[in-house]
Amino acid sequence: MNASPESDSVIANPLRASGLIDAEGLERARAYTKEHGGLLSDALLRLNLVKEGDFLRIFAELYSTRFVKSDKLKTLKLDEVLLERVGVRSAERLRMCPIRWDEAAGELHVVAAVPLASNLEPELRQSVGARVVTVYVATAAGVAALIRRSYYRDESAFSQMTPNGAGPSLPARASETLDEEGTRDKTQSSARPSAGHETTGQHDEPSVVTDFASDPATLSSPSSAFSTEGKTVMVNVSALADTATITTLRRENARYRIAQEFHRRVTLERNLEAMVDRILSVLFELLPAEGAAIWLTTGQFASKSKDGTKQVSVPRAVYEQAINSEKGLLTHNALVDERFDRSASVMVRGVQSCMAVPLRTRNGAVGVLYVESISMSAAFTDDDLPLLDSVGSQAAILLDNAALLAKVRQEVERRAQLSRFLSSAAVDEVMSGRLNLKMEGAAAEVSVLFADLRGFTTISASMKPEEVVRFLNQFFQEAVDAIERHGGTVDKFIGDCVMALWGAPVPKEGDARNACRAALELIERASRIRVAGQALEVGVGVHTGPAVVGALGSKQRMDYTAIGATVNLSARLCGIARENEVLVTSDTLMRAGPGVITEAGEAVILKGLDTPIVPYSLRSVAQPLQLSQVSKPHSPTQPGVPGPFHRSRGK
Repeated sequence: MNASPESDSVIANPLRASGLIDAEGLERARAYTKEHGGLLSDALLRLNLVKEGDFLRIFAELYSTRFVKSDKLKTLKLDEVLLERVGVRSAERLRMCPIRWDEAAGELHVVAAVPLASNLEPELRQSVGARVVTVYVATAAGVAALIRRSYYRDESAFSQMTPNGAGPSLPARASETLDEEGTRDKTQSSARPSAGHETTGQHDEPSVVTDFASDPATLSSPSSAFSTEGKTVMVNVSALADTATITTLRRENARYRIAQEFHRRVTLERNLEAMVDRILSVLFELLPAEGAAIWLTTGQFASKSKDGTKQVSVPRAVYEQAINSEKGLLTHNALVDERFDRSASVMVRGVQSCMAVPLRTRNGAVGVLYVESISMSAAFTDDDLPLLDSVGSQAAILLDNAALLAKVRQEVERRAQLSRFLSSAAVDEVMSGRLNLKMEGAAAEVSVLFADLRGFTTISASMKPEEVVRFLNQFFQEAVDAIERHGGTVDKFIGDCVMALWGAPVPKEGDARNACRAALELIERASRIRVAGQALEVGVGVHTGPAVVGALGSKQRMDYTAIGATVNLSARLCGIARENEVLVTSDTLMRAGPGVITEAGEAVILKGLDTPIVPYSLRSVAQPLQLSQVSKPHSPTQPGVPGPFHRSRGK
C-alpha cells in the first residue's frame, strides 16, 4: 500500500492532548521511525507505547466517526463487485478499503487509515457516484492488510501484524528488545489514566466515541450502521503543555470539515460560470480575504471582491511564480517583498497580503487560485496557505470535470446535428478534424435520389394512425440502410418520400454509380415489407448535376441540403416512375461507368423544364467496378467506347 506521509503533529498532538503518550514516549517512537523508517503511528503501536483501541478512539473523536480494530477487520467478508467498483489504485492512494454499498441511499461505507486524506470523501463521491460517504477509522497497518487480502488475495496479510495493530512483526532480535521495552512501558503507563475510564479533575472534558469494532456484524447491518452506543473516552485537556496543541487539534478537524463542506456546496452547481462564482464566494467564508480570483492558462479569468464593488486582477508576477510553485505562494506584505520589487501591477494596486496556489489537474497546472487583502498586511498566516491549496486542489478537479463535461456535451450536440444530414462515417471525419464541412454554401456536383411510395393514400385510408406510422418508419429504416450502405446521405423525409444525396458533403469517386445501386436495393428492401397482405411498391428517380449545397433554415432549425434544377429534375423523375421502377438520366449514366443496364423510354417534358428529357429505366448495375473506370465521364456516341445503354425500351 502506498501510504502517504503522515504529519508528525497530526498524529502526535491528539495523543499528547489525551494523555495517552508523553514526550519521552513520543521521542522513542520518532527515533524508531528515523532508524527503521515507516509511519509514526505504526511505531507507536509497534513499541506498545499506546494501545490500538485507545489510539483509534482518539482519532474517531477527532473525525466525529467510529473506529474498527484490526482483529475485527480480518473478519470482514467484502463484496467483489464493490471492490472492483472502487478499484485497488484508489484504495491504495486514499489509504482506505470499501466495506459496504447501500444502493437505495447511494451511501458508500469505507474504512480508512488515520490521518484521513483531505480529498477522501470528495474523490469517492465523484469516482463511485456516492451521495454519502461514511468513513470509519483504523490503523494504517490494518487498512493495508485488508487491501492486500481483499485485492491481492493475500490470506496471510493479517497474520503478519503485531497483536497491537502494527505492521508485520520485527525480526527476532528486534522483537526481544521490543518485549523488554514493552514490559517497561506497561509499568510506566499504568500510572497514566487510560482511555475508556473516567478521570477526575475540574478541567476534564469528556467526549463520547463509539467503538465500532465491538461488533463486526454492524459493518454489514443497515439497521445498526448509525448506532451511537459505545465506550467513553475522557480527554484530559489539563494534560496539554500549552493552548497551541488545542488550537492545532481544532484547526486540523476544522480543515477536514471545511474540505467536505466546500465540495458539497460547490458541486451543487452544474454550470461552469456558476461554479466559479461559488468557489470564489466560499473563499471569503474560509479566509480573511477582500478579493479572490481564478486565472486559467486558457486566458479565462473570473474575480470577485468581498463587497462586490470592484474587479480583482492577479498581478502578473504573482501568477508566474505561483503557477510554477509546488505549494503555492504567500506574502505578508507584497509592497516590500523582494520577489515583487519590479512588479508594477503589485505597486499600482497596493496589494498588502496575498496568497496564490496552482490549480493542478491530470494534465498539469491549468491556472491559479488567488486571494488578497489590500487594507491589511499579514492578513494570511502560514496555516492558511495549505488550506487554500486544499481548496485549490478540489476546485481544479471540479473545474476540469466541468470543462470536460461541457466539451462532451458540445461534441454530442454537434454530432447529433451532423447525424441529421451526414452518414456516420462522414460525422466521424468531421469530428476528427480530417474533413472541413462548409456550412455556408458551395457549388457541387451531386447525385440526388427521390423515392416515393406508390398507393400510400389508398393503403393508409383503411389503417389506424399508429399502424400508418409503424409501416412508414419501417420503410424509412430500410431506405436509410440502403442509402447509407452505398455511401449516400439522407437529406430529408417528406411525407412518404425520402431524399438522399451523393457528392455532398463528401464527394467520392463512383457517387453516381453508388446512387444507382442504392436505388435498386431500396426497391428490393421495400418489397419485403407487407402491408395488408401486399408488398410495398416504390418509385425512384435519380439525376446527377450541379447544385448549391449548404445549411439552410433559421436559428431554431437548420438543415444541410441541396437546392437547384438537379434536385427538381430528380423529384420529377420520381413522380413519373412506375411501381418498383428506377428512372435515371443520361447525365447519371455517363458518370456511373460501364456495366449499368437500362431501358430507354420516350422523351417527356417535365414540369418546370423547357426541353424534353429521355428517362432510362434502370435494370441492374454490374459489380465490381474499378475506380479508374469512372475517373472520366464518357459519351455513348464516342467512337470505340461502349456506351452505358445496352438496349432501349420499345426497340
